[in-house]
Amino acid sequence: MAHSVHHLALIGTSALFAITATACSQAQAADSQVMIGGLARDADRPLEKIPGVTSHYGMVETSDGARLRTILTQPEGTKAKLHPIIFTQWVSCGSVEYRDGGSRGILGKIAMQSGLSLLRVERSSDGDSQGPACDQLDYDTEVAHYIEVYDAMLQDDRLDASKVYVYGSSLGSTTAPLVAHVLQQKGYNIAGIVVQGGGAETYLERMLTFDRLYLERRPEEVAPTEIHDEMIRRAKFHYEYLINDRDPDEIAADSEELAAARAGIRGMQDGAHYGRPYAWHQQAAKRNFLASWAALDASVLVIYNEYDQFEAQYGHQVIADMVNRLRPGTASFVVQENIGHSNDRFATVEDAYVWRDGEPAWEQTADLILNWLAQPE
Repeated sequence: MAHSVHHLALIGTSALFAITATACSQAQAADSQVMIGGLARDADRPLEKIPGVTSHYGMVETSDGARLRTILTQPEGTKAKLHPIIFTQWVSCGSVEYRDGGSRGILGKIAMQSGLSLLRVERSSDGDSQGPACDQLDYDTEVAHYIEVYDAMLQDDRLDASKVYVYGSSLGSTTAPLVAHVLQQKGYNIAGIVVQGGGAETYLERMLTFDRLYLERRPEEVAPTEIHDEMIRRAKFHYEYLINDRDPDEIAADSEELAAARAGIRGMQDGAHYGRPYAWHQQAAKRNFLASWAALDASVLVIYNEYDQFEAQYGHQVIADMVNRLRPGTASFVVQENIGHSNDRFATVEDAYVWRDGEPAWEQTADLILNWLAQPE
């Protein structure tokens, strides 16, 4: 596997030290903190415990100076080198350490039952990671961090990196093909990639879909006859915001029409959109997701949850359709009925939209991924 001399030098110092660290406490950093795998951690914050799995905590320092927590899992007692599966996460900030249930429950089940080594990285300031606040992190930096950290982790001698798998969840489904594509260019064999909760239409289309669903599924607040004109206003706003890189407040000052659109955009806050800076979304809008999917020589599983509160089926299905045109039979597309974005089951799509009376269905999603991973190539 080809790597530059500069990169090998980096791995030979801080990164290689970090990824070989285990979850054992190494030294007392302060009364309220301990050192774990090269990073300080609150002493009263327990390490993750996945039944039958050992979680190795480490750290990789990126080229821009962030010191990011890494977690590598192996089934207890494993001596053989395992193929890795790397993870790219949802848009909202927060730790990816294992907790029973939900999206992180899926990660735990993969760690327990896949026979693979699960690799994760905490984004800047999340968990134990040190660096700029996650809610100020832009899209390009997030993708660059994934690539640097996973490139370092994949050289761990506990891994067999001759086959690498990738799992992207929610808007991690957009970063997953970008990361996988660059890793493939670096010489890694990307054997399979699975995504759920994010498609490959343009980011502009995605955000318009978010808003359309927001209007359609609140009939008591928005008359169906008003949706046409409202979507035209929002399309104008999003083009200025996402394509022309303008600040939403500046756009709103252009006219009363655009001010009204800005006030109604789903997830829009002062200085942030869905908890991330405007630049995060503007940079995502410049990315050609389908180009990365087209370049990947890998098996693909795309999961769409029928009652997804944000995404449209088309954005998911276009991945599998395009991949199968280029490489017949290599992509699978599965629709899970009555399940929402966060893998809960609902009676109706209206119930799903307001998260009313949902029942956990994350194990179904986990089993779908595990069955696909277990298929012979």
